Amino acid sequence: MFVRSRMTRECYCVSPEDRLPAVYESMRAKGFEGLPVASEGKVVGVVTLWDVLNRLARTDNTEDYLRNTPVRDVMTDQPITIHEDEIIEEAALLMFNNDINILPVVNDEEQVVGILAQSDFLKIFVEVLGIRRKGTRITLRVEDRVGELARVTEIVKNQGVSIISAVTFESPGHHMDIVLRVATTEAKPVVDSLVANGLRVTHVSQVWA
Repeated sequence: MFVRSRMTRECYCVSPEDRLPAVYESMRAKGFEGLPVASEGKVVGVVTLWDVLNRLARTDNTEDYLRNTPVRDVMTDQPITIHEDEIIEEAALLMFNNDINILPVVNDEEQVVGILAQSDFLKIFVEVLGIRRKGTRITLRVEDRVGELARVTEIVKNQGVSIISAVTFESPGHHMDIVLRVATTEAKPVVDSLVANGLRVTHVSQVWA
């Protein structure tokens, strides 16, 4: 999964000389907490709603401030960007490690071609977990060792049930939690088979699209 397949392509950039009321309207219209600032197609900064509100709290004349302050006075310059051909995990790590809400996406010429926002990663989370598909959610706690996930999926396969999604999470004490979403609402035979094979099932629930 690459950045180019998940970014918002219809990215509206603002100019360093734009005034804040217009920028706020652009954020509201696009539903973003921030926007790239571009000059001649290249990213020179990022402006967020927080940038505007933070400066606004320190001024005595709100109306005058909004009307006369250009974006360049409040934007973060030299912003972090990511190339459109990078993997999506790299984008997530950049945003997490740097505590940023938006990430401008650029091409080989450093021109803005899109934007990634936190909401994009929520959509990915929903898709990866198969949340919109009906079935049963099964959580297991297993030892963190080679072959455990393969063993679990083999047991499910032998029951003739398809796996919608399978994700792992770190757990204390050299263990990991496996969260399966299987394509059946009658999952008792699957659960019984997992337990019969010595696996610890910690939670089962039906899920509905």
